[in-house]
Formats: sequence, structure tokens, C-alpha cells
Amino acid sequence: MLSSIFRRKWTTVDFVLIVVTAALYAVALLTLAQIKIIPQVPIRPANALQPVFGILFGLPGCIGLAFGNMVSDLLTGSAAPHILAAGLISNFLGGFISLLAVSHPALKTGRSYVQYYLFVVLVASAVVACSILLNVALGFTPVEVAYEFIPVVFLNQAIATAILGPILLKLLYPFVKRSGLYRGRAVSSGYEAPRSYRP
Repeated sequence: MLSSIFRRKWTTVDFVLIVVTAALYAVALLTLAQIKIIPQVPIRPANALQPVFGILFGLPGCIGLAFGNMVSDLLTGSAAPHILAAGLISNFLGGFISLLAVSHPALKTGRSYVQYYLFVVLVASAVVACSILLNVALGFTPVEVAYEFIPVVFLNQAIATAILGPILLKLLYPFVKRSGLYRGRAVSSGYEAPRSYRP
């Protein structure tokens, strides 16, 4: 139930998760940003962490994604306010849409697979790619640049989440569950959310 995400008391662990996921995401973005399959087009495999952190760590993970991207932008010199704002929003949504849409965090059901590839790979990737339209609306980015930017970002996002996301979820979910760090949707396989996360 989605109430396990929103109607619960936050603890110190949640704030630690924000810091840790932000740091991990920033490091992944910085270290993997130069991978290029197409000349002049960097591939971002770190984008696969968006659904993983959102689905496994819930709202703290989504917030961590937003701030992790901001740290990466600041360290790489992409510190214009409109770039930081678009990055905050799009990376939060990349995790948040995944959190809301996928019913099983380890993709153990056919339904969860359909949800993942429909809403994470397609819908969330489109939302992240189209975040540049915010800058177009504010007059910071020419429409022509956006038309070139959107397909590239969509493909980078979709490829990373389609290939790496399911692998990471299957590998990490058992550990996250056992450690008591799971903050996502309640699942019906006998898992009981931490007490502070119960409605």
C-alpha cells in the first residue's frame, strides 16, 4: 500500500539515507559520465540508480537522487540556477515515478516487470528527458537545442534503466530488506515494513 510510503514517522535513518544515496549517486555520475558509445554523446549508466534508489529507499532515496545530481552538477561546473533546478526536479521524479509505479521491489511478478518497463523505462525516461522544456519555457534554452537534447537523454536514460536497473534491484533488494533499510512500497510476500513506516 502506498500509505506505507507517505504516512509514517521519519527517523534518523531516513536522513542518513538521503546523505548516503546522494553521495553514492554523485560519485557514480562523476566517475561514469565519460563513457561514450556514440562520439560526443556521454552515456550515463548511473541513471539506472534512479529507479533503484527510489524503489528501495522510498522518499529518502528520491531526495538523495535530487541532491546527488546537484552535487555532480556543481562539481562539473554545470551550476547555472536553471540547470540545477531542472536536475533536482528530473532526478527526483525519476526515482519517485518508479517508487509509485512498481509493485514489487525485486520484480518477482510479471505485473511488476510490466510496470517497470512501461513506467520506469518509458514514462520516467520521457519525463527526465523532457525536463529541459522547463528551461525552454523560462527562456534559458533554445527550442532547437531541446529538440536535439530530448531524444539523446531519453535513450541514455531508457537504456541504462532497462538493462542495469532490474539487475541491481534483484541483487540489492535482499540485502536492503535484511538490513531494515527498505523504505519503498509494502509488498505482499510476507515482508513487514519497519515499525516507523507503518501507517
